[in-house]
Amino acid sequence: MTAPTTPLDLIVGPDQARAFLHARAWELTQLDCLPEAVALRLVYCGALRGDPLVLAAERQTWTLRSDVDPDDAPAHRLCVHARLTSPPRVIVTDPDDPTGQSDEFLIEVLEMYQLATWYPLPIVTQGASRDGR
Repeated sequence: MTAPTTPLDLIVGPDQARAFLHARAWELTQLDCLPEAVALRLVYCGALRGDPLVLAAERQTWTLRSDVDPDDAPAHRLCVHARLTSPPRVIVTDPDDPTGQSDEFLIEVLEMYQLATWYPLPIVTQGASRDGR
């Protein structure tokens, strides 16, 4: 049994969550040649499950799930600094490690964790200037 996940819109707000999920769905349409409706459904279902393959992005902190043995995990918390592809991987640091050493893990490692915080870059709307006008 997996621990319940926190809805993405409670972490980043509904507008940011919607924009992120639609961007991730667009990536799927491009990378996997999926119809838009199928990609969107897969992304939304993955987000509801807390799937790191869907959710993992830079500027996130993931905390160990309560149902995971801490001895099986690299750290109690992981901060994502980059997401890489082919195969999907993340570059992370342990915020509790004073050395600040980064590690590269396959994205599956984040299945032991749940998304706790995320400080995404602001949404850029088409036609808006940098100052929002």
